Amino acid sequence: MPSRTETDASDDERPRDPAESKSLLERLPDPTNLALLGLLGLPAVFSSRFAVLSPFLYCFLFGLWPFVSLFLPTRGESPTEWIRTGDRWSTARFLLSMVPLQLNPYVQAQSVGQLLGHLDVYRRYRFDLPGPESFEQRATYRLPVEGEWTVVGGGHERDDSHSWSILAQRYAYDHVVTDDEGRTHAGEGSDPSDYHCWERPVVAPAAGVVVAASDGHRDAPRTRGWLDLRQRDIRGNYVVVEHASEEYSVLAHLREGSVAVREGDRVDSGQRIGLCGHSGNSTEPHLHFHVQDSPSFYRGMGLPVGFDGVAVADGPNGEPVPVERAALRAGQRVVQQKSEQSERPAETE
Repeated sequence: MPSRTETDASDDERPRDPAESKSLLERLPDPTNLALLGLLGLPAVFSSRFAVLSPFLYCFLFGLWPFVSLFLPTRGESPTEWIRTGDRWSTARFLLSMVPLQLNPYVQAQSVGQLLGHLDVYRRYRFDLPGPESFEQRATYRLPVEGEWTVVGGGHERDDSHSWSILAQRYAYDHVVTDDEGRTHAGEGSDPSDYHCWERPVVAPAAGVVVAASDGHRDAPRTRGWLDLRQRDIRGNYVVVEHASEEYSVLAHLREGSVAVREGDRVDSGQRIGLCGHSGNSTEPHLHFHVQDSPSFYRGMGLPVGFDGVAVADGPNGEPVPVERAALRAGQRVVQQKSEQSERPAETE
């Protein structure tokens, strides 16, 4: 959700010591995961014999941690400070719409499903979750878009993370398109079509096989921080592609009616799979992208992949500089460079 301002990464740009990055503090569950302890209190709801377990019900309040973190002080200036995703009231609209959204059974079911899925992730990895120092990607990834885009959220470090609390989305990215003034839209930005990324092509980040594709979810009618209270899936319209063993990309919030692939289709790197939209849990048109180790939306663990053949610029100024492989972070402008692989004609419908 691009209306959220991400916290800044450390000013120390030296390479991290792997031992330091695997400290006990970083291996402990995120505060949001402590909400799982609330499950221990559920027997007390159904029988007074288990009243002694009722205090565990308060642990469900840890599920509010992502919203509490919005008000915590940041460490210095945010790298996304220059990106203008809305007006000063956008965050207020987001928080206001979150209240009635709690009554949406689809959203609540998916939220609980993701939280329960963390149990399987921690079991599989024995709490030693994959990170930038330990993970070795198998597939070669390009950007899932064409032209210049801006990373409004995401990165490999905890302070840059799109959603550190949600394990599948720990290394996810939100992409938007900005103009020379850092604005993501023209005019007032009150309509999805005002946004620069609206209906831009979304392409496969690597060759693979489509394992899931969903279309037919409406694009939210409002923007500027408002969430769609009638959403049926927080991903909106989405595509999941298997690229290698235990490497699956997820591309979400696609334009309704634009998904151009179906389950079982083989796709080439750079092949069009849809258009950027505003469906699902979205505050304004943008593309959500991440790679996880499972096709399951609930039991996947996010993976910190790098992108090959891209040009990167930190902040709003300067031309993007080509790099061989980039680990992107919030606040960067990125462009996929032309190559033999990316010059293949994209298939549409």
